[in-house]
Amino acid sequence: MNVNEETRAAVVEAQWLGARRAWADRLERLEHLGPKVWHLGTIAVLDAAHEDPVLRQLYPYTSHCHVHFSSTTRFPYEVAVPFVIPLPDGRFRVVRRDPAGEVGEVATAGEAVDLVVAHVPPGLRLATTGLPMEG
Repeated sequence: MNVNEETRAAVVEAQWLGARRAWADRLERLEHLGPKVWHLGTIAVLDAAHEDPVLRQLYPYTSHCHVHFSSTTRFPYEVAVPFVIPLPDGRFRVVRRDPAGEVGEVATAGEAVDLVVAHVPPGLRLATTGLPMEG
């Protein structure tokens, strides 16, 4: 791994840890309102995806409890894999953007991550630190 790859890997890993910490903090702040299934689901997906060596090289970001994976570390994100939506019943929906459509609905975060990984394009590599198409 060269210096540029080490820097990119450090940026991506910091985002994984920061996203997980932010959702755990949010869950703790809201604990007086009772269990928040979406928040728990988001944390479960982040944990399961971080364990996968393919997804761990991508830049995770969240929006409305959905977990996305980008091949760039700056907005606008470049998303080549499906994203995961925690559902209110504790299940998970995996959706792809282009072409838009549901990939599947599963019972666990681990199964959701498996579905995402099954749709990873060949040759996907460590997220770049620039904008899409800057390589």
